[in-house]
Amino acid sequence: MKKMLLVLLLFYALVLSMWGYQQWTKPYALPKLNEDVKWADYRLDFREEAILHQAVQSGEITPLAPVSSIEHTEMADQAYMYALEKGDIALLKQLVTFSPAQLAYSTSLRIQMTEAGRTEELMDFWAQLPQDEYPDIRLQKALTYIDMLQDPSIGTAKLGQYSYQSIAELERILDAYPYDWMAHYARGINNLYWPVGLKRIDKAIQDLSFCVSVARSYADRQTQLWPMAYTALGDALVKKGEVSQGIKVWSEGYDRYPDFAELEERMRAGEEGAVKLVASMRGMEQFQRPQPDLTHIQQIWTDQSAGE
Repeated sequence: MKKMLLVLLLFYALVLSMWGYQQWTKPYALPKLNEDVKWADYRLDFREEAILHQAVQSGEITPLAPVSSIEHTEMADQAYMYALEKGDIALLKQLVTFSPAQLAYSTSLRIQMTEAGRTEELMDFWAQLPQDEYPDIRLQKALTYIDMLQDPSIGTAKLGQYSYQSIAELERILDAYPYDWMAHYARGINNLYWPVGLKRIDKAIQDLSFCVSVARSYADRQTQLWPMAYTALGDALVKKGEVSQGIKVWSEGYDRYPDFAELEERMRAGEEGAVKLVASMRGMEQFQRPQPDLTHIQQIWTDQSAGE
């Protein structure tokens, strides 16, 4: 009887492990791209952030010292100017609570609190906000997990845990907004940094291919996101071992965006240097920490405002 029970337990453990492996390597069910999908579905409208950045840079906004309550957008923008000048984290929290959809506020808060080593406090703050109502807050939470990968004291297991938690947050965004470009890109980037042996690279290629397909369809819209997507997809293909295909993607991106430094660097590397370059930046058999500025998404709207 005991022998039979042991056999059954081993059988169920084998079935469970096989199911787990299938789920781990199962391709994503990506939404189809067709003419019915509108630009708004990709959630890439950063006009408000670009306008605010331009006003901050031009000095159009008069800084406003902290107040007990923020009553309207003009007052919020003035308080934001003050918070940037003084590094006032408490005021930035107040601003994010006032306008959770304003990515400029939440990105500045995330970067300042991360640099101050206050990520646990930041995670508690995100949890207090209505993340289902404001997916940009959930995006910031996912990016905070990526920021936490920079901690030199954590080991490989913790790196994988934080990355997987980031992916889980992004998937909750995609459940509600299946075409969300930033969520697809961030999930693809997360998977790109995993060791090849852990079988996440195909998932990275899926999401990053989706991002490049959107970039091709909207090539007339000037944004730094497009060359970033070409760079990352080429890197993923090279990391998988499909070097010629990866270089082909880089080349297409470079033809469109010859001023993008990362694509230029990859074109200089050529086929001989491609694998070495990708291994140094994205890792190969080891879990690679991403570059610290990977999550500095404010560059998206700062470039946008500069081009207007």
